[in-house]
Amino acid sequence: MSASLRVSWQEGVKTSRCDGELVVAGHGSRTTLREIAPEIADAIERLAPPGDGEDQLTERLLAAGKLHSLARWHYYLDQLGRRGLIRRSLYSGDRLIAMETPLGGASPPVARGAPDASYVLSRFAYLRRRGDEFVLESPTSHWRIALYDPAAIAVVGALVSPSTAGELANSNGNLEPDAIAALVGLLARSGLAVEVGAGREPAEDVDSALGSWEFHDLLFHARSRRGRFDATFGGSYRLAHRPPPPAIKAISGAETLELYRPDLKRLECDDPPFAAVQERRRSIRTYASQPVTARQLGEFLYRVARVKNHWQAEVATPAGTVPMDFASRPYPAGGALYELEFYLAVRACQNLSSGLYYYQPEPHRLARLAGPTADVERLIDDAASSAGMAAQSMQLLVILAARLPRIAWKYESIAYALALKHVGVVYQTMYLVATAMDLAPCGLGCGDADAFAKAAGLDYYAEASVGEFLLGSRRSDQV
Repeated sequence: MSASLRVSWQEGVKTSRCDGELVVAGHGSRTTLREIAPEIADAIERLAPPGDGEDQLTERLLAAGKLHSLARWHYYLDQLGRRGLIRRSLYSGDRLIAMETPLGGASPPVARGAPDASYVLSRFAYLRRRGDEFVLESPTSHWRIALYDPAAIAVVGALVSPSTAGELANSNGNLEPDAIAALVGLLARSGLAVEVGAGREPAEDVDSALGSWEFHDLLFHARSRRGRFDATFGGSYRLAHRPPPPAIKAISGAETLELYRPDLKRLECDDPPFAAVQERRRSIRTYASQPVTARQLGEFLYRVARVKNHWQAEVATPAGTVPMDFASRPYPAGGALYELEFYLAVRACQNLSSGLYYYQPEPHRLARLAGPTADVERLIDDAASSAGMAAQSMQLLVILAARLPRIAWKYESIAYALALKHVGVVYQTMYLVATAMDLAPCGLGCGDADAFAKAAGLDYYAEASVGEFLLGSRRSDQV
């Protein structure tokens, strides 16, 4: 059986002909081909799934003696491919081996290497289950390749080491050599496999810019920005078939402590000028001998995180109109969803016992979740280690946790990215408020989400810690 590469429309693409024009529509794109030659229109309509071989389509044009149409045909094929309307399927006889699907913003395929070139799987490539098929993807590629044959998956697995198509054919008796060569060509053209140079170094490792990216960072970047994936993006309300999570988290059964509420009018008069606060802001990791007071903590949380307003509105979604809770806080958040929750691990605070607390933003009070348990102490010790501080000097650790179901109810593909953006917004707000209050702030770069979930008794996936921030009393000699 011989291998063939068939070209066909992406799923959902439709064509129509009228008055010498051919319209191709699908995937948010509509292309009109005007004054199109009949033989080209016939060739384009042969792209209806399962499609036709690229070589066969070219041969038909040549057989019809339409040499002048050949260049136009390849131009159209290129333009339709750039719009993500065309996919290519690799067959061995009638056996479907693999299918290459363009992702958003697909650019022209990279050139194929020499037939005897050695290739290795890109270090950014990953194989996963998508519905009922295996797919190979990479944040460096504008294509996804679905693998429908176990022998094709074995070829991908063998590319963990540099190999030529011939070497792969010698070790894989379940797929014909020409099909293996075509599959390697498909992987190379899409950038999922990269050529290995004479020094046995993959081409992508020579690129200094690409070399600075780790796999998880580049994947997160590519999947939360438009351009290299075809999933729905933005406010799709993909979970609107479920009740929306509440704007304000409910908690019951915990001991509560009412917090001090500052006079905002007085603060407007007495606070230092914004320019002075911004200029003075810096990270401080050493504290005064007397720790922060409960009154200062109350003012800090009131200015940073309280609920200013709480309301309900009707939201139009694909599942119909849904009533949804909203709230506003002193910092901005996408869609007014405010998925971030504030927790405090307290080691030293005047008039406040040590332990772990949840900040209730609407009544402006603390709910005590645990005393100074080993799990809570671990959170504080880890934060001290991250900041390069002595653990015994720690005062307050603010932990930001994201209720991902709240933000993912509306936003698709960007929910976690938005949560991290909100963490940055909150960090800056906390820095400025702490500086205005003459306190010592310091944002941290990491934390242990598993340790936090255990200490707070939370579901790791329902409410995950995404940010940590230190707060303490400021020494008089710290400018």
